[in-house]
Amino acid sequence: MTASHASHMTDAGEDHGHGTGLYIALVPWVLFTLLAQHSTLKVAAVIALVAAVAIMIRSITQGGLKLLELGAVIAFLGFTVIAFAADHATGLWLARCSRAIAAALLAAIAFGSLLFTPFTEQYARDSVPRQFWTSPTFKTTNRRLTTMWAWVFTAMVPFHVLAGAIDKKPTNILFNWVIPIGLIIWGAKRSDEIAASAKSSA
Repeated sequence: MTASHASHMTDAGEDHGHGTGLYIALVPWVLFTLLAQHSTLKVAAVIALVAAVAIMIRSITQGGLKLLELGAVIAFLGFTVIAFAADHATGLWLARCSRAIAAALLAAIAFGSLLFTPFTEQYARDSVPRQFWTSPTFKTTNRRLTTMWAWVFTAMVPFHVLAGAIDKKPTNILFNWVIPIGLIIWGAKRSDEIAASAKSSA
C-alpha cells in the first residue's frame, strides 16, 4: 500500500475503524439500559425494539443490512415477547438480569461477527472507498476493534449480574452505571489507539 493510499483511507474515515453509523446502531441498547426497571421493562423493550427496527430500515435503505442491527431487532423482539408473557416472578427476575443479558447478547454478536465480517468493518465501509475494503490494514484494524469491543461488552456482564443479585441502589449505581461507562470510555480511547497504530504502520 502506498503512502498516498494510506492517507486517502485515513481521510475517508478508517482512522476510526467505523463511521457514526455504529454509534447510531447502539442507540436501542442504550435506551433499553436506561429504561429497564421492573416497572418499565415492557416500555423499555418496546421502545428499544421500535428504535432497532427504525435503525435497521434506515441502514437497509442506505447501503445494506448490518449484523449488529439485525441482532438488536431479534434481541429486543425477544425481550418484548418475554416481558409481556412472563408472570410476575419471571418479570422481576428478567428486570434484574436484563442489562446483563443485553450485554451478553452484544458480546455474542461481536464475537460471532469475527467468523464472518467483523461488525466494525460493516460500519467502516460506509466511509472508506470500496477499493480499500480488502486491504490488510483495513481488515486487521477492524478485527482488532471488533475483538476489543467484544471483550468490553463481556466485561460488563458480571457487573450487571452483581447489580441484579444485590439489588441495592449504591451497587446499582456502581455496577450498572459507573463501571460500564468507565469500560466504554476505555474502549473509545483504545479504539483511537488502535486506529493511530494502524495509521502509523500503513
